[in-house]
Amino acid sequence: MSLIALMRNPLTNATVSLVLLRRPQARFLATFALLAAILAPVCSGQDWTRFRGPDATGVSADDSRLPIQWNQQDNTQWSVDVPGQGWGSPIVVGKRVFLSTVIADEENTPPQKGLYLGQGVRDPGKGVHHWMVYCFDIDSGKQLWKHEAHTGRPTVPRHPKSSYAAETPTTDGQRLYVLFGDLGLYCYSLEGELLWQQDIAPKKTNLDYGAAASPVICDGQVIMVYDNLESSWIAAFDTETGQERWRTKRDETHSWATPFVWKHDQRTEIVVPGRVENRSYSPQGELLWHFKGRMSVLVIPSPFAAHGMCYVASGYVGDFHRPTFAILPGGSGDIAPSGEFAENEFIQWYQPKASPYNTTQIVYGDNLYTIYDQGIITCHHAKTGEEVYGKRRISPRGSFTASPWAYNGYLFCLSEDGLTYVIKAGDEYELVHTNPLEELCIATPSVSDGKLLVRTLTKLYCISGNDPVKSTGTKLTSQDLIDACIQGNLKLATACLEADVDVNSREPQGSTVLHVAAFFGHQEIVELLIQQQADRTALNQNQQTALQVVSQPWNQQLEQTYTRLANILSLELDMERLQKSREEIAAILRKAQQ
Repeated sequence: MSLIALMRNPLTNATVSLVLLRRPQARFLATFALLAAILAPVCSGQDWTRFRGPDATGVSADDSRLPIQWNQQDNTQWSVDVPGQGWGSPIVVGKRVFLSTVIADEENTPPQKGLYLGQGVRDPGKGVHHWMVYCFDIDSGKQLWKHEAHTGRPTVPRHPKSSYAAETPTTDGQRLYVLFGDLGLYCYSLEGELLWQQDIAPKKTNLDYGAAASPVICDGQVIMVYDNLESSWIAAFDTETGQERWRTKRDETHSWATPFVWKHDQRTEIVVPGRVENRSYSPQGELLWHFKGRMSVLVIPSPFAAHGMCYVASGYVGDFHRPTFAILPGGSGDIAPSGEFAENEFIQWYQPKASPYNTTQIVYGDNLYTIYDQGIITCHHAKTGEEVYGKRRISPRGSFTASPWAYNGYLFCLSEDGLTYVIKAGDEYELVHTNPLEELCIATPSVSDGKLLVRTLTKLYCISGNDPVKSTGTKLTSQDLIDACIQGNLKLATACLEADVDVNSREPQGSTVLHVAAFFGHQEIVELLIQQQADRTALNQNQQTALQVVSQPWNQQLEQTYTRLANILSLELDMERLQKSREEIAAILRKAQQ
């Protein structure tokens, strides 16, 4: 069924329709059809809902608004001060940006760049601390709300390189889930109302790094892992009520990796690395598979999937064995590699010294890239593990804790100095730009709706091209034309057609750009498309022309549908304009067919 045709159906179907339609720059990948099948939760494909994005890969859809060059002034749309200290990434739902921080009333030991290697004063933070949650508007940076989750003195020490707010929040599009790992799990409405909380008894952690594994969502549950020196566990809490559904003990002590919800053709599983064993759990907490991978003494990189495989790695700099495993789905019981860690039925490939310490690797295209803490990058073939290029020193030299991300054919690596290294994706190493923000950066950036969000020690930056038509090193495509027709961006639509983008481009569900522009009531773009000889007789998947789409009578049900969807997705829809535009566009299309 075409997404525009869905508007004729009950509200449940219509909800999915506009969720997909409002995905400007989302590139309408496979998730487009998938979202149409699963009616909830209501998240836009542009939403950055957890650490390293909705699929945990760190890869964003290409977007002509995303620049490859910036600094504190150029291509910075806005910046806001963020008090306190927190290393969690910002996440995005609709037009809202969420992040957590902890503010101390007294001055504490500031973090230093580079590796501590077990050194550093580790005492409980001085003074009263305030565990805070902030919400900002993604377009303006305006603070929408803040909430103090807890006030008090810290009861456990904290390594100076870490934070009492190290975790990244997560969301299912309906509620916000914020984890302060040594304190509690807090659930908020998107408007800032505290709905429930689960207190967590703090435990002693190795080197006093504290908790750092971020929460994830799986089957109506918030999943969290708390590995420590006293009693480690993985647990699931009901997203609606906060009630604990299950808890499974773990014989682990030295891991901080965010769990990964791996959905594949055979089942859904929760993959969690560990120093003792790598494990996978069912959504009910049952152990599915496990193996001893001789992981490094500290396990930090988070698992993710690409090319039908799950990548698991750990690479403490002081260890000889720093493995990366590419795991195939379907394993059961002990899937340990035989012999000297040779591949087996469920281990597609293995590299003994190919893992970073703090950062998580990234697969972009057919390559797996690893950025090491000391500023070295390597590249392996993601499907085979074969080396594409060996160690390359990034210059100028820097230390890295934030994980890399990718879009528009480039990799981006953010150093602790606040310098982003822009590297061209491919089989040869090529550094093309460096972008300074000139402040300590530990948090991994996020990408949503044509905007890059970078958190520094004291600020949150929103980076985006000021002009969506401005060259950013990428060629305008049919998706840019689709985006223009959704947004009503006449300038972008004109630029696309001047760049010879097909005037009859279709989105994956079958609607042409003329269908899309007509549906959203963008009269000037409809006229432009007709002038450029768009096919007025083209049919969408429901065998409707653009004229038939806008000729459906305006009624209360249709208006209620638009209103409900606008509220859900924070859209600004002028109903009077929509109704009038549909009538005017219908007249234009009738005349064009004469």
